[in-house]
Amino acid sequence: MALYRAQILLDQSHHDELERLAHESGRSMSDLVRDIMDDYFTRTSEEESARRSLEAIDELTALRRRVEREHGRLPASMLDELREERDSEIARPDPAP
Repeated sequence: MALYRAQILLDQSHHDELERLAHESGRSMSDLVRDIMDDYFTRTSEEESARRSLEAIDELTALRRRVEREHGRLPASMLDELREERDSEIARPDPAP
């Protein structure tokens, strides 16, 4: 992994804490900063993914309500038929090419 130099300015308390953690763990301050950044980027990415998923669910819920308002609710028996049809399509193996 290629490493690139970056200069950052820390306030005294952050520098002291980072220095203490580095000393206690036997690692360099740079190594700790890289790990902290990796954790932050991973957490941010996971949070963004969860946010997008929740937005999609909200949009689907709004669409479902609009369809129900305009066309009424599908009878439960029809939903059951559609689910059974979908399940059988999923269970059916793909035809050989």
